[in-house]
Amino acid sequence: MSEHNSLIASYANHNLARDTVRKLQGTGFDMDKLFVVARDGEMSLESAGAAVVSTLSDLGAEQFGCIPRENIPNYEDELKVDRLLIVAHGTPDEIEQARSVIDATHPEGWDGNVGCAIFYGCVD
Repeated sequence: MSEHNSLIASYANHNLARDTVRKLQGTGFDMDKLFVVARDGEMSLESAGAAVVSTLSDLGAEQFGCIPRENIPNYEDELKVDRLLIVAHGTPDEIEQARSVIDATHPEGWDGNVGCAIFYGCVD
């Protein structure tokens, strides 16, 4: 397993994204490893403790480099319809911590599955 991993979760509800960032902060997740990608650069999320960027390419090289190139258009489409992306980067344990918070706070889909957390291993 890679030394670093990433997770991306997509949110249509901006308040839910903000609450999730606050819960991650409350668990002690390193906020320097958490980004919110918001097309309009929603600054209210910065007050929740996460860095907010407007595009995927604004992520740090380490975070951006973990996203498979073939998936970038899908995430850009999410941003075009005003969804927010929470991007976490860290060790496998940190990513598991983030995933458990996201899975617990993200509403279930129509099929009863959360399915919002997507993991990418990084090549270090």
